[in-house]
Amino acid sequence: MTAALTLFSAGTAVAAQPSGMKLDASPFVAAAPGQNQDASPDLTPRGLDLGELDWAPIASRCAFVRMAGSADSNQQAIPEPGQSSSKANGYGRFVFVTMLADASGGAPPLERGYVMANGLVRELEKGKTAAGKTGTVMTVWRSAGEPRISVNLDLSGVEQVSGHAEYEGEMTVFWGDKKEAVPVRGRCN
Repeated sequence: MTAALTLFSAGTAVAAQPSGMKLDASPFVAAAPGQNQDASPDLTPRGLDLGELDWAPIASRCAFVRMAGSADSNQQAIPEPGQSSSKANGYGRFVFVTMLADASGGAPPLERGYVMANGLVRELEKGKTAAGKTGTVMTVWRSAGEPRISVNLDLSGVEQVSGHAEYEGEMTVFWGDKKEAVPVRGRCN
């Protein structure tokens, strides 16, 4: 009987703190009730800096690069999204990429967009697509989580190049009261 109590007691002591780290020391623990739940000052943008995604050849649907003539552009061939190309092996530095999730149960597949803003890669949900007043087509993309970010992809032209469509237009990114617009061109599968 004494041996059983000793084993139970020893087992309980080991299970109490297996890692030796206290819960409140975790960087991922939620704030305790009653504590300030306001957005961290680090989440409020002081500026807006659009980066580029180094996108490996994975199953992307659309990929857009900065168009020549924009301040940060370096004119490049657009690799086919998700496919290997002789020039860049399918890798590219894109300002905006979309992916389709596999459809299941007969439901239409979900499409997600990705953009890098202020050093963070953000996943965006596709919103409304509508015709613009000046012969453009605009699609609105929004982040689901904080910090909130919106991207308007305003396509103004399409051209057939080597058997595929290349689109051009302008991408405008909104983060808080900050806004940045860049001319883009891209391809979709």
